[in-house]
This record gives sequence, structure tokens and C-alpha cells, in this order.
Amino acid sequence: MTNQEFLQLFAEHHEVKLLQGALEKPQTALYCKGLTGSSSAIVLGLAAQKHGENALFILDDKEQAAYFFNDLQNFFPEHKNATFYFPEAARVPYDFTESDQPNFLARSEVLDFLAADKKAWVVTYPKALSERVPIKKDVADNTFKIAVGQNLGITFLRDWLTEYGFDRVDFVVEPGQFAIRGGIVDIFSFASDNPYRLEFFGDEVESIRAFNPADQLSISKMNHLTLMPNVGEILNQKAHVSLMEYLGEDTALFLQSEEIIAEELKKNYQDAAKQYDIKAQQGEQQPIPDDKFLHPTVWSKELKNYRRAEFGLSSTKKEAQQIVFDFKEHPVFNKQFDALFKNLQDRKKQHQQTLVFFNQTSQIERLVAILKDVGGAAEFTAMPFSMSRGFVSESLKLACYTDHQIFDRYNRFRLKEGFRQAKQALTLKEIYNLNKGDYVTHIDHGVGQFSGLEMIDVNGKQQEAVRLVYRDGDVLYVSIHSLHRISKFTSQEGAVPKMNKLGTQAWATLKNKTKKRIKELAFDLIQLYAKRKSQPGFAFTPDTYLQHELEASFEYEDTPDQLKATIAVKKDMESETPMDRLVCGDVGFGKTEIAIRAAFKAVADNKQVAILVPTTVLCSQHHRTFRKRLEDFPCNVDYINRFRS
Repeated sequence: MTNQEFLQLFAEHHEVKLLQGALEKPQTALYCKGLTGSSSAIVLGLAAQKHGENALFILDDKEQAAYFFNDLQNFFPEHKNATFYFPEAARVPYDFTESDQPNFLARSEVLDFLAADKKAWVVTYPKALSERVPIKKDVADNTFKIAVGQNLGITFLRDWLTEYGFDRVDFVVEPGQFAIRGGIVDIFSFASDNPYRLEFFGDEVESIRAFNPADQLSISKMNHLTLMPNVGEILNQKAHVSLMEYLGEDTALFLQSEEIIAEELKKNYQDAAKQYDIKAQQGEQQPIPDDKFLHPTVWSKELKNYRRAEFGLSSTKKEAQQIVFDFKEHPVFNKQFDALFKNLQDRKKQHQQTLVFFNQTSQIERLVAILKDVGGAAEFTAMPFSMSRGFVSESLKLACYTDHQIFDRYNRFRLKEGFRQAKQALTLKEIYNLNKGDYVTHIDHGVGQFSGLEMIDVNGKQQEAVRLVYRDGDVLYVSIHSLHRISKFTSQEGAVPKMNKLGTQAWATLKNKTKKRIKELAFDLIQLYAKRKSQPGFAFTPDTYLQHELEASFEYEDTPDQLKATIAVKKDMESETPMDRLVCGDVGFGKTEIAIRAAFKAVADNKQVAILVPTTVLCSQHHRTFRKRLEDFPCNVDYINRFRS
């Protein structure tokens, strides 16, 4: 079943059509009763789609808003680029100097989109809504548009970027930075996933490209771009309004609970007022809280101007028109697969359709294998996208189950990662952010010392280059386009390397000797592995019902690398050749879970397993981890160390 076919089931629902029709009337107050699980995102998304204007979804808290946002993205992929999550900016109430940068940038993206008068669905929560935003006209007037062929001038662009809160750096790695190198300007806008590279010919913009800050490679060519200013700067200087000013009075509001939202807005305003009092007592001039925080009374007045629908457990508004849906909660199976199998059989007899939503193909394969072992083939339709919480509808003769609820696993919400790329790009920054005198290695010329950045003339154009100094004062200039050929020299702590001299064969000779030694080492390793291959080993049997159940019961969703490593280890174990594999990963990346699965696979084949660890502390920790993970399975877990025989 496709996404469109799935949504069509709901589009024909009588109550959905009733809701869509009621929302056409301005200043309408509705209450949607009986929307449980992810059915609320489906029904309200269809209502917003029919309405055709802006829609604002206000959930009770941050976590519920994030799950609702994910559901909208999954059910309405065609609307994905116009669906936004709007978080709060300040970590501490009323203290915008302590902003959460990714959240701050996510807010900027929403304001940039709405300032251009584009239609959007915005998902938020009271704490984010309570923070006022700059006036729409101020954002639009201060947004800068650049096109290929435009006469602009690097000096003018530099001054504009500086004035609007951009920081000049050597290499852009995060939003709010720019770099100038000769006729090239790199800019990371405050509302972009990736930075832009502008190439100038004189004062004319010759080309615009989006590029990856981690490897500096181009992603796409563009004819024009829009630079979003630092909304924080505007926030400190200009007047402020609520987010509703951007959305307009044709907006449809969907509120989980009008009462809870009002209470939270009141609490947030009081917290802001306390911060204001503290600042005032310290003698700091501060604007009144109303300037930056939405007053609950103002919100109540604004609310009456909009068509709106509540969809929580109850409504306190007696005048609201009720629309009653028949959606029920997802059944609780607690990994009781015999109960699940019986449930699926019963639904089939009642001519009800069962859909199981999943993120990973491996999880649905495990479910099929487990159900087959329990009672044979079970009929359900696999839906290859996720849903935060399942539900059942008797009127639609439909049951929507989720793999994480069936297996009692944690389901993590996913927010936009583009703004967090800086973590990856920081590695690049650390490599090239060298101090004068640091030793570096050039792949073609050997070890030298970093001597800073310098402007040089290249075919009549001024370009920035890296200056490297070699033995006897020899100097080498490396273009910024060849930075991948340089790396920071690494050695034992305190060891001073021997610098190479340019124009000699010393470095080439050293590289050749190293290559020869590597070849000899490789030959020895090949011989060793050939001997190992000739030795027979124990071939474990394919995965059993218990193995599927163990892996499916993992609390978290497997990462792609974790899944790949698990498959590789089990393939090794099922081979007749003795396994020789190293699993590498950072702390918390899931190495122990792979070891548990491998150990259990061996135990299921009547083998005993020894887990060797370097310290008694790790021995105790791993014992607890293995015992907890395997407590529901028929195997014994114990430990020995120097304190215990």
C-alpha cells in the first residue's frame, strides 16, 4: 500500500470531511474527540491540506511536538519542504545571550520562509510560542538577495555581512560565518543547511555554488540565493510580535489543549518577569518582558480571531463544536508474539486490515520469522515508513501497528540535522587552524612548518595560499584548493620531526622505502591468513526464533553501521572458517550489543562463551549488561575475576 492509498482511506472518512467543512468558516472553535496515537497527525494534516492556507500545530510540550512533526513529514512527503519544527531559542528564560544555536537557526529558517509569503505548516509548543519574533517587514527588508551576473562588489558584501552579525573566519564551518579569499567569498547563511561559495569577476558575481563545509566539495550550482540576517541582532534592536503575525488570520490553528497552552504561556511569562526583576536589581537596563515575551492575555485575545480545533483528551470550551472519531489506542503486546499472532488472525476473520509501520527492513524480517515460528504465516501489510504511535479504527476496519510498540523499543524522534553539520566540519577546522611553527606533512614534499596564510598573485588574480617553510628556509605556497594534500604532523609526544628539504629525493626515497616495507608486511599477513583459511572451524546454524526475538527486543533502533556489523559477524560465524574480526566504534555506538548477539548465537548452538575484558570493573559492568539483556532468554550469565573463583 502506498502513502497516497493509505491517506485516501482517511480522506473518505465522514468525520474527516466534517472537520474539513467546519474549518472553512472563519473564527470557528472545534473539538476533535477520539484522536489517539498518530491518527491526530493524519486527520489534522488532511484538514490543513484541504484548507490550503498556513497551519499552526501547537502541542503541549517539546517532545510531543517533535513526534507530531515527524508524523506529518512521513504521512505528507509532498509537503515536507514546507513543514517546519519551531523550537524555543533561549536556554534560560528571557536570556537570549544563552541561545541554543541549532534551535535559533531553525527559528530563522521558519521566519525566512514565512517572510517570503510562502504557505507553511509549523509545529511548535508553548515555550517556543511565548518567545516573540522580529516584525515580518524587518526580516523581509533585511534579507539580502544575490544573483549570478549581479554587479555587487566584494567590499560592499563584506560590509553588509559584518553589519548583520556574520563573523569573518578563514574557513566557514557553521551558520553565521563568512570567508574572503581573493575573488572567492564563502557565506554560511543563518537559515541554510550548507554554505554558499560566490566567485567574482571584478565586481560581478560569476557563479554561486552550495558546498559541503566538511570536505569543501560542491553540492549544486545555483542562479541566485537569499541571505538570512542574524535574527538575534534584529531581535535586540527592533520591535517584536508573536509568530501569529507571520501566519495571518487565514491560518488554521490546531491545539492539543487550549488550557495547557494558556497555563504554559503564563508560566513562561512569569519566569521572564523574574529574570527581568533580577536584571533590574543589578542595575542593567532591560526592556519590559512584553517586548520579548508573549503575554497570556494578548494570546487569549489573538486566539479568538482564528479558526481553531482542539484535539487533546478533553476540551474546556463548552461552545466548541464536537467532532467524534472512533480511534482507539494501539494494543499492548509486551513482546508476547503468540498474543500478536492471535490478534492478527482475529482481525483477519473480522475482515479488518492490519498495517505494520517500520523504519528498518531487518525489523520487519525478524517479525515475519518470529510469527512464522509461533504459528505460521500471519497476514499483515508492511508499511516502509515510521509512525510515532499506532491506533485502531473500527469504522475504517483498520489497525495500524508500529514495530517499536510491538517489540517494546524506544522510538527516537528526528529533527533536522543540517544545522548540526558543524560538528563534522570542526575536524576540518582543527586540521587547518594551525599555529605558526606547527609541523605539517605535504604528501609530495614531506615535513615542513606552517607559516601562516598569505595573498599571492596567480595569473593576475590575488588568491590566499598556505605558506610552508622547509629546511634551509625553502618556501612552498599551497593553494587553498589543495588543502587536502596537507595534514598536521603527528608523532610521539614531545618528538621533534626532521624537516625535509625541497628539491631533493629524500622524501620520495623515504616514501618508497615505506611502501616496500608495507608490501613485505602485507605478504606476511597474506601467508598468515592463508594458513588460517585452511584450518576448519565450527559453522554455526542460521538464526533461530530466539535469535530473532533477542535482536528485535533491542531497546533502540539499530544504526546502519551497527546492522552492517551484526550481519558481518553472523556471516563469519555461519562459515566453516574460524572468525577473525575486529569491531571498532566510539563509546556508546553499540559494540556491546553486537557482542551480546554473537554470544547468544553461540549459546543457542550449545556452546559456552567467554567474554574477556581488561579490568575487574569492566568485568562487573559487562556482567550486569549481559545479564539484564538476556534475562528473558534460556541461558546463564556469570563472571569470574581475581576476587571471585
